[in-house]
Amino acid sequence: MDKCALCGWDDPPCTEFSNRDVYHVQCPRCGEYVITDEALLDFDPLTGFLKENRHLLSAVARRSWIHKNRLRIDSKLTEDGSEFKAKILSQCPQRTQEKADYILSHIVERSSHPGDWVIIDMANDYPLFFCRNREELSYFLQFLKNTGHIRDTGEMTPRKRVLLEPEGWRRVEDMQRPNFESKQAFVAMWFDGQLDSAFRDGILALENDTGFRMLRIDMKQFNEKICDHIIAEIRRSRFVIADVTGHRQGVYFEAGYAMGLGLPVIWTCHENQVKECHFDTRQYNHVTWKTVEELREKLKDRILATIGRAGEAARSNRLGEEARPA
Repeated sequence: MDKCALCGWDDPPCTEFSNRDVYHVQCPRCGEYVITDEALLDFDPLTGFLKENRHLLSAVARRSWIHKNRLRIDSKLTEDGSEFKAKILSQCPQRTQEKADYILSHIVERSSHPGDWVIIDMANDYPLFFCRNREELSYFLQFLKNTGHIRDTGEMTPRKRVLLEPEGWRRVEDMQRPNFESKQAFVAMWFDGQLDSAFRDGILALENDTGFRMLRIDMKQFNEKICDHIIAEIRRSRFVIADVTGHRQGVYFEAGYAMGLGLPVIWTCHENQVKECHFDTRQYNHVTWKTVEELREKLKDRILATIGRAGEAARSNRLGEEARPA
């Protein structure tokens, strides 16, 4: 081998194994990986899915090496699209926002503390971020700078220095929350006729205001134990609304379970019952309400301020794809 099969780096250090049909390659861009003679034939000339996705092999090889593993590339991987999809594509961010989020996460990994500057080698680090080349990496760094997630020194140098702005740290923390992409909100409340209007006209109406599907467990039809479905639906949800009006033990249990999972819980209560809230939950900021209209408006403001609107990430993906350079 006179160059790296994955990125084209000229004259990479390379050791041929004794059986003469497997190479151990060391590349400054792709890290260390293993490739067979048969697989090498598929790179010259490049055709099919391999031509379009060779940079993803480079990315996975580099990430594998960072984690002290060597990617093995054989003819099955380079010729079988399903094998490539299962072992390579499944590890790769596909959409623009996903890739931008991945870059943010990597900067966090390399930051010893907020305010720490991280150096990115533009010539050799682009595989780390699943980019085709340094131009695509430059595009994403500028994208993150324009959206207020990172800052750089403004210098046009091969080794770019960047740090995460507060908005970048906030984005990464949001991504680390459970069910970040879920569009479901679980509603825990007393199933009593006097609260029907609060649910129907106050909470359920928030679907139009926020984009989240408001699920109360009695809305579902099922034959199994209700407790199993409650647990399952909480685990699928982005956050929980816990209205403790009536102070039902089940509502407190469901809210506590969600908090144990790390899910945000928004506590609500009719204002004439706030003083009766359990002492373990009084420390939390309850949304108090007197009318159904007040419940809807206050909950809408709290959700949009602390959770955001459902589908924003998907819209960012679509906008990013439209702006992505060819």
